[in-house]
Amino acid sequence: MEPSHDRCMKGVQGSLACEKRPGGSADPCSPDGVSLCGSQEASAFDPASATLSGETSPKKSTRDIRSYERGKRIAGTKGDNTTSKLHKKPRTTYEIRKEQKETLTAQVQRMQTQLDELKFRVLVEQGEAAKSNERTAAANSVLQECVQEQHLALADMQAMLAGHAQQNLRALHPAQTIIRLGTDRAERHKTLMALKSRKLREAKNFITSRSRGLDPRSVYSQEERFDTPGEDFCLVLFEQMPVHGVSPKAVFDAFIEIAQSAEIVISELFGSITIREDNECDDASLSLMRLVSSTSQGTMVESNTVMFSEFLEDEEGCCGVVVADFVDSDELYPYRPKERVRRDTTTVFMIRSMLESASRPRSSDDESTSQAEGKANTPKEKERLVVISRYTCSKIRHSHKDLSKDALRELQESTVSFGDTMKKCIQQRLGQTGIYEPKKSP
Repeated sequence: MEPSHDRCMKGVQGSLACEKRPGGSADPCSPDGVSLCGSQEASAFDPASATLSGETSPKKSTRDIRSYERGKRIAGTKGDNTTSKLHKKPRTTYEIRKEQKETLTAQVQRMQTQLDELKFRVLVEQGEAAKSNERTAAANSVLQECVQEQHLALADMQAMLAGHAQQNLRALHPAQTIIRLGTDRAERHKTLMALKSRKLREAKNFITSRSRGLDPRSVYSQEERFDTPGEDFCLVLFEQMPVHGVSPKAVFDAFIEIAQSAEIVISELFGSITIREDNECDDASLSLMRLVSSTSQGTMVESNTVMFSEFLEDEEGCCGVVVADFVDSDELYPYRPKERVRRDTTTVFMIRSMLESASRPRSSDDESTSQAEGKANTPKEKERLVVISRYTCSKIRHSHKDLSKDALRELQESTVSFGDTMKKCIQQRLGQTGIYEPKKSP
């Protein structure tokens, strides 16, 4: 049996041989195949003491070796963990780009989802807007149809009135009365005086009704011209205008004076020769005028007109009315259709003054000032207006005398321009200009 001392020496020599082996490979003689080289526990083992200690028993040596091997295994495990932590394997470019791709792909999916939601919301809003536009368009279409129906109804009424006026030219017109005069002058005057009050009343009522609803501060004019089936030419005119800077009585007197001297006015303004064949009933309220004119084309034109006038004043204002109507038949001065062209005219001229609320435009500063002073509900100031209203129905009767187109056109133009001529004459007689122009606000 080999002594214990020799066995220990062989173990020490084996350990030293293991330390000299390159690469620190495991000792095949050691238990479990674990190398004892390079560890702290192996260096701590003192072989000298084991060699010198002859008293160590074989059992005790085996226990020490096992303890040594157990400690070596534990130390090796800790060393491997520390080394893995200190020397972590770096990530490759492929792995980094793969991770970035996954992140961007997820972000794109989220953004696509948001885009789809926004598209859906826009489609919903556009659908509601389209429905709203369709409803608005439908409502506008219905309103347009209603407006057009009203215009058509009004056009039908105007067509009926125009057709009635054209087809019934020989019928009685507003303020027209059938007047027949004999040869006795006293009887003629009596007949005309009996018509005066009725003619003035009818003329005033007609102008009042015809101008109802019109703004007295604004100018309004309506004119109709047409030929009748009997080749008569007819002009119907209605106009209303305010006058400024003159009194109603002055305008009324100027109109009467010009009308009673119409032969002079026509001769001066139209360059034609006009004479007056009668000389009766010539006063301020009643006059009879038979005029014969010669145009530049050599056409003889005759007219026989009775004029009634009245001017009234009261507390509310004043009103002057002039009505002129043609004589249907006159035994003392009969018409000559074979020699002359007959012109029949019915005219109503009315001038009146009235109190109307002032229409001065107010600025925002004026409104704020009045509200601050507590005067917002004060009544509007009144201003006095002078308004002229005129209605004329003038007809050129068909004559047995043949007229050229130029002669007929001259008669029509003179008939149309006679009203403007009267207005100019009134301004000249009053010595003022611009009485028909609106007053400039300060």
